[in-house]
Amino acid sequence: MFNVGGRHVARLPFNFGGGGSGIVDWDGRDSDGDQLGNGTYLYRIEMDTPAGHIVSDMQRLVVMR
Repeated sequence: MFNVGGRHVARLPFNFGGGGSGIVDWDGRDSDGDQLGNGTYLYRIEMDTPAGHIVSDMQRLVVMR
């Protein structure tokens, strides 16, 4: 996960359970254990396909408390 300035703030494990859905268990904290502030963050998911290719997608996450 990155802030909009491009600084890396966290790496989150992604568990794919099959069936078209996945779960990311996250407590809203960065890699240093500090709670992220309000704002827009970017995240990228990378997955291996059964054919051995890597696919990825980047999306926005808005944190508002």
